[in-house]
Amino acid sequence: MIQLPSKTQLQSHSFWLLTIASLLITLNWHLTKYNSVYLMFWCAALSITWRNRKNHDFNSNILSSTFGLFLINLLLIRCILSDNSNDVLARTYPLISLLGICLLASTITRIHHYWREIIIVSLTSIPFEHLFSWLSPTQTMSIFDAKVSRLMLWYLGFDVYQTDNFVFLPTGSIEIGGSCSSFDLLWLMWQFCLVIYLCFSLKKYQKILLGFWATVIALVVNGVRLCLMALLVANNHLLAFEYWHGSSGAEIFTTIAILLFALAYWLLTRDRNKDLSKLYES
Repeated sequence: MIQLPSKTQLQSHSFWLLTIASLLITLNWHLTKYNSVYLMFWCAALSITWRNRKNHDFNSNILSSTFGLFLINLLLIRCILSDNSNDVLARTYPLISLLGICLLASTITRIHHYWREIIIVSLTSIPFEHLFSWLSPTQTMSIFDAKVSRLMLWYLGFDVYQTDNFVFLPTGSIEIGGSCSSFDLLWLMWQFCLVIYLCFSLKKYQKILLGFWATVIALVVNGVRLCLMALLVANNHLLAFEYWHGSSGAEIFTTIAILLFALAYWLLTRDRNKDLSKLYES
């Protein structure tokens, strides 16, 4: 009779935390225009918390809970009232939401226990595209991608040459711009590597090989896409070129890259011991 209220209170607290987290994820999906990859990152963060639930007491206090609710409501009001498409702060709302949930679940002094979850969700929150636009790495990547696609086409027997970020065939040419470079896909593969490093226990050589194959997959898959577009232009298939150049065609190659990355991860880890497949514990 004495333990029943305590158990009920814990279950009730966990239920409300899960409910709030689900609502915030749904809200972030709407406000920050989430894609399926970002949703996977949230699921990875939640899975870490679930695996380590026995090491967390989920015992917040009035100060932490109040501050957590303040963060959630403050950012919620700002995101609703502002133009989310141009508001950089709105992009950070998923991270602020996670901090609010952590404060509702634990105290401020114990929030560092959720550092893995915070890093993973920050990948969906930090506006990296604005940072990369200042650094301008896509121009260098475009020239490198032009060299890769030229090498692929030359290996297949085509008469091709390359100048800067242009690839020339006898009957047509393409210019590899920033949106067509492999940088976005390469960055996505590296994010997947980081999430796996944080979620699973890997040996050092497995981490190195996984990062290597993630880089190779991104460069090769995007190179194949560029070769396809060059051949379509050279053969005057402009409608097909527009499709593969657009977002729909790019998503197909992104999906292929993700599947190949998953295959590489499976091949690297299939023979390890069962205890190495466990998630890190705090």
